[in-house]
Amino acid sequence: MFKMKFIITLSIFISFLIVTSTIKNKTRVIEKKISNLSTKIIIKTKDINEAQLDFHYLTSPAEIEKRLSMI
Repeated sequence: MFKMKFIITLSIFISFLIVTSTIKNKTRVIEKKISNLSTKIIIKTKDINEAQLDFHYLTSPAEIEKRLSMI
């Protein structure tokens, strides 16, 4: 009876070790994907900010002409 309990306990312990390592590897992969996506989001945000700056800069001469024509 003692051997049976020992075998069951050992098998449960080994199965938990396997499940834990599998989950840990999957979360590591997910964290890498999240990191890559965060980097891409940061790059896209910088591109949007630069595009907005270019837009405001390129449209400002028209605003200057409008203000000069009002005077």
